Amino acid sequence: MTIPNSQLSTWSNEGATATPKALREKIEGILRGEKSLITNKNSVSIYLQGSYRNSTNIYGNSDVDIVVQTNNVFYGDSSELSSEKKEIYASQTNSSQYTWAIYKKEVLDTLINYFGSNLIEIGNKSIKINTGNYEADVVPCIQYRKYIDYGYSTDSQIFLEGMKFYTTEENREVINYPKRHYSYGAEKNQQTGEMYKKTIRIFKNIKSRLVTSGKLDRNTAPSYFVENLLYNVPNDKFIRNDFSQTVFNLLKWLGDNRNNLSSCICQNKTIILFGVAQEQWNEIDARKFINECITLWNEWGN
Repeated sequence: MTIPNSQLSTWSNEGATATPKALREKIEGILRGEKSLITNKNSVSIYLQGSYRNSTNIYGNSDVDIVVQTNNVFYGDSSELSSEKKEIYASQTNSSQYTWAIYKKEVLDTLINYFGSNLIEIGNKSIKINTGNYEADVVPCIQYRKYIDYGYSTDSQIFLEGMKFYTTEENREVINYPKRHYSYGAEKNQQTGEMYKKTIRIFKNIKSRLVTSGKLDRNTAPSYFVENLLYNVPNDKFIRNDFSQTVFNLLKWLGDNRNNLSSCICQNKTIILFGVAQEQWNEIDARKFINECITLWNEWGN
C-alpha cells in the first residue's frame, strides 16, 4: 500500500504565515526606529529567509529566520573576471573601515537595548531572540556581489547579489543567495502548476515522519537540503492536482538518480548542492533520505 492521496494532500498544506510576517515587521521597526544604533539604517534590507520566505513551511515550524542585510558597503568577488576587468574593478573600488563585525555589534546592541540581554543569545550563525511567545533567528549580513562583468560605467558592472557573514565560533565566512533562491523557487512553482512548493511540504512532512519513527536522524536531511534536492527534479514530473502521481514520479526519479547526484545544484543556481563545505550536503546522507522515503511509500500501512 502506498501513501494515500488524502494524506499527501494534508501534508501539502502551508503552515502559519501571519506570525512570521508580524515578527519580521516588529524586528524591522526596532532596527529602523529612532533608537537604532545601526550606521545608515536606511540602507538596511530586512526580509524573511528560509521556509517562511519561500512558502515551504509546514505545521510545527517555529524559528523564524530574518535577514538584516546592510547595503551601506559590500563584499565584492572579482575572481571570475578577466585580468583586464579585474584591474578596472581594483581601480574603482576601495576597502571600507565599516566591517561586518562593527555592523553585527550595532544590530546586537540595538536588539539588546530593546529586549534585554536575558532574551538574547549569540548563536554561531545568528542572533537568537526568545521572548517565550516567539523565537527569531536574526542574521546580520553584508551585501555580497559576485561579479560576472565589470566596466567603468554602472551599467557594465554586472553581479549576482548574495549575502555574506562570519560564524561566531570559527570566524568562517558564509555566503548565500537567499533572494535568488526565492526567485528561482517561485519560477519553478509557476512552471509546475503550483505543485513544486506543495510537493516540498509533502517531502518535509515525510522527513518529519521518518525522524519521529526513528528511521532517520534529524541531521541527515535538513529541510533546506531537501528543498534544494527537489529543485533538480524535472518539471514534467510534477502533475497538477495529482499528489499521488507527483510523489511517485519524484521518488522514481530520485531512486533512478540516487547514485548520480554530484551534478545537483542549489535552488539559487549558483552553489553546488553536494560538497565538503559545511553549507553543502553529502551524497551518502541524501541517498539515505531517498531510500527511506521510498521504503515509507512502499510499506505505508504495514
